[in-house]
Amino acid sequence: MPNKCGVVNCKGNYDSAHKCRVFRLPKNVHDQQKWLNVLPPREGFVIDPSQFFICEKHWPAETQMIKIPGASTRPVSPPSIFDVPLSCLLTPKPAPRQPKVEDKQLNFFLQKDNIKSFIEFQPGKELTKMYENIVISRTVDKFVCIFMENDFCASYLTIIVHNKSTLCSPLTFYAFKNGVSVPLGKILSPNNGLQYYSQFMEAVHSARNYSIPVDVAVKKITLSLQKVLDLEDPDSCKTKKLTFLTRQLHLTYDKNFSVNDY
Repeated sequence: MPNKCGVVNCKGNYDSAHKCRVFRLPKNVHDQQKWLNVLPPREGFVIDPSQFFICEKHWPAETQMIKIPGASTRPVSPPSIFDVPLSCLLTPKPAPRQPKVEDKQLNFFLQKDNIKSFIEFQPGKELTKMYENIVISRTVDKFVCIFMENDFCASYLTIIVHNKSTLCSPLTFYAFKNGVSVPLGKILSPNNGLQYYSQFMEAVHSARNYSIPVDVAVKKITLSLQKVLDLEDPDSCKTKKLTFLTRQLHLTYDKNFSVNDY
């Protein structure tokens, strides 16, 4: 029995009066959908791609053909000629997006979000793809990633993941921006627990965008000055000036004035 054209209102190859060549739908899903998208609607009819044929009458005479391995030829482009009212034609839909190479090659980092052990924890390649000017170090029980300034003369963020389990998580996560601990309690599990790769990336992104509060920054400077004072001669003029400056900075966040301050 000859294969008949499945397009609505078409008699292609139904009998000798309408004998013509018919083509199967492409096997490639992307190309197949292109053909299906332009076919006139046929209410109540479900198309079986393996048993559906379209006759040559639905292509221009000069249409380009392609050789099919193990078969003859078929048109390159979808059909475009239909003997039905325009009101019955479907509005062509865009072909489905071809998956990107990255989509096909989803790496281990994203395929398995759950972190089971420190040995399995290998985010180095992913970090180097996403961020520039970073230095990564890994020991038996610690993963360290340092974010450097553009000139590599100083660091501004340090990420540390310890091979130390908490009640709910196999690892612990810490972040320090310019020496100040970054609070990430809303992202991490209790006790700075790290359980997921997505959780790790969100914590890194949040730490990079973290702004150190002014009072915290001032406290850090004050402590640094105090360390310098501990090494200076207590009777020197320089020490007196540093002591005055340190006290003034201290009073910006501690309002307990003394008589000496006045």
